[in-house]
Amino acid sequence: MSEKINLGIDIGGTKANIGLVTEDGVIIDSLRIPVQCNLSPEQTIIDICTNTKNLIKSTGLDLDVISFIGVGVPGTADIMTGNVEYCPNLHWEDVPAGAIFKKYLGRDVLVSQDSHLAAWAEFLFGAGRNYKSIVCITLGTGIGGGIILDGKIFHGGMNTAGEIGHTIFEKNGRECNCGRKGCLERYSSGTGIVDRALETFPEKFKNLPQKAETVFQLAYNGDKEMLGLIASVVEDLAIGIANVVSIISPEAVIISGGLCDHDQLIIEPLGELVNKYGFHSWARKHILKIEKAQLGKDAPMIGAALLFKAL
Repeated sequence: MSEKINLGIDIGGTKANIGLVTEDGVIIDSLRIPVQCNLSPEQTIIDICTNTKNLIKSTGLDLDVISFIGVGVPGTADIMTGNVEYCPNLHWEDVPAGAIFKKYLGRDVLVSQDSHLAAWAEFLFGAGRNYKSIVCITLGTGIGGGIILDGKIFHGGMNTAGEIGHTIFEKNGRECNCGRKGCLERYSSGTGIVDRALETFPEKFKNLPQKAETVFQLAYNGDKEMLGLIASVVEDLAIGIANVVSIISPEAVIISGGLCDHDQLIIEPLGELVNKYGFHSWARKHILKIEKAQLGKDAPMIGAALLFKAL
């Protein structure tokens, strides 16, 4: 195989997505494996490395032919040192992940935050490819964010750039798993939607799963109260996005994650609402684009595999 092959590893709270990716962002082969949070960081990485080697072998390749290896984690990581500084979903804090991966793969590995990598992939090959500066917001169980400024990933001085989900939306509000209260993701994420629905309309969940998809299904079936609740959630999200746009001034905001599948209820209203709450200087022009992500769940893995392009 003459084209260069890169390896991307996206470690989530419950699963890891491992893939072989070309320079053009094409996935040659991939593998999803469970992540056991009860293991030590090194044991988790050993398991991922073992599965990585098996994937490469099954594809008929050898680790030596892999041009680059990148890893994404659901938390704060220092791309320069490879250290994972804070990753609550994995219970990792100050873990030298890059060094551990190198120990078991025998290769240098770059480590970055998964939301930054999703933004990078969308910038290179997805909904952000026609812009120079974007913010990519991931709406799922929580809310993550990645920023691309003038064609480069913006990590920030403390490697925490893009944490829109952990901006304070309501003083002394709902408790967040980050240890604070009132974070935006407690109001406008999948978890936030369920919590708000259970607080207001607990009777509607009788014999139904307590999940965000239940709220959406009820809304699609014409439940006016659930439609109103989702509209309120989206309005709160628009305020958070408008604040980010006023600070970063991107050309476009890309919406990714599981909730972005709800075009009619989430994506479409956001355009008008972000302008409604935006700073008049830019909102009056209606030039900011709200785009739906195109690469789906593979975006962080693809971004990890092409992370070297961001250096």
